[in-house]
Amino acid sequence: MTLYTLARIRTGVLFVCLLFSCSTLFAQTINAVYAGTAYEYDQSSDAGEMVRTDYVYYFRPNNSFCSGLDKPDWQKRIDGTYAISGNQIKMKFLNDGSEKIILLGVTGETGQSGAATFIKLTPSNEVANGFYKYNRSSGKGDGYYFTNGNFKRTTTLAGVNSTDGSYTVSQGLLGLKYNSGKTTNVSFFSSAEKKSIVVINGDIFYLDEEEMAKHGDIKQPATTATAAAPVVVSKTNDVLEAGMNLLKQANQTHGGKSLDGLNTLKAVMNTNNLTLTMQADYTRQIVRLESALQGNVILLEQMEGNSGWSFDGNGYAPLSPQRVTELKRYLFCGLLGLKSDLLAKSTATLQTQQFDLSSVMVMVNSMRAGYIINNRNNRLEALIMVDPLSGTTTCTYSDFKKTGNILLPYTEIMQAGKHAQTITYESYDINPTFGKDAWTKPK
Repeated sequence: MTLYTLARIRTGVLFVCLLFSCSTLFAQTINAVYAGTAYEYDQSSDAGEMVRTDYVYYFRPNNSFCSGLDKPDWQKRIDGTYAISGNQIKMKFLNDGSEKIILLGVTGETGQSGAATFIKLTPSNEVANGFYKYNRSSGKGDGYYFTNGNFKRTTTLAGVNSTDGSYTVSQGLLGLKYNSGKTTNVSFFSSAEKKSIVVINGDIFYLDEEEMAKHGDIKQPATTATAAAPVVVSKTNDVLEAGMNLLKQANQTHGGKSLDGLNTLKAVMNTNNLTLTMQADYTRQIVRLESALQGNVILLEQMEGNSGWSFDGNGYAPLSPQRVTELKRYLFCGLLGLKSDLLAKSTATLQTQQFDLSSVMVMVNSMRAGYIINNRNNRLEALIMVDPLSGTTTCTYSDFKKTGNILLPYTEIMQAGKHAQTITYESYDINPTFGKDAWTKPK
């Protein structure tokens, strides 16, 4: 998924760009770190408070990756394996078998997974002069000044006494020699283009230009807007208004009046060898989901109001309250949650802004969800759904196409717990007419 839009380019130039992009995306292995910061919803907080989570993964050419860059053995440590399929990095962790998918941008320099935007960094042989800061969730800070081979560490962490010294860096290994005589080696990754973000010992540090301005001996490196430090937004009336305005702008991007006029929908999708057919009546608030394997229906579920049933070919069973809530999201969350009538019933709070993305916490019909909005095109990039029983589920959208004047995603990556899956949409039917038999129970 790219954060930039290529437009008004001559056909020949576009063709060359696409050839370059495909050669990047279809490379089978990489030697780089993808690092991303996300402010995610704290499930223990009824108010929807957000906590910082950093994701840092070192991908090696042998299709292994390391997620413990703070460990002494990080250069050889294997925490999982990965495979690149198209524009997706599909990861599998060795310790518990969990899965994760990072959706790469057009050039492969950025990636997206839920609320986290990843930046590609490489093993470094130099450190750009500057002050790099890391704010921990506990409120404690950690920072490094780097100036022409020397460094100074500023930290409020307990147990850190030595703060000044010199450094060397080679192939991602940062050697720190303190004036006290202490030496230590830590992992270090950076980017020649995006100099305002580095990874030190597995943590993401952002360039702090305000702090740099206090020190005239530090030459400021060029920075890019996409690597700006995340901004956590306070919950004020202004932020409530800003959050709702972002959702209203997203409504216009995804279809405006056409989206508002969506009363019924039928979608056919594929995932894990299953064909799923979803039909919804938003006026009557009914959702029906059919799961088929090789053309044979193996499960039928239907939710209406606050209850529902499932049929597996042998008999009926009532839907659990948890499953009812999950099916209700087809009616109230995601793109459908951008309909004007639902926005009128919702509260929206702008939480953070980072990498041209805004995170908005939405409450509607007693359900809480995080909407990740692209500030450049007002498009819904991801949805984060929080449930105290099932945990956090993240959906990342891509491959948008207009269908019936509504901008809809044709690819969706769902991350739920330890598992990640890709859902591809075959078709959407906008405002179909459902006969009375469309909702009847099978015999």
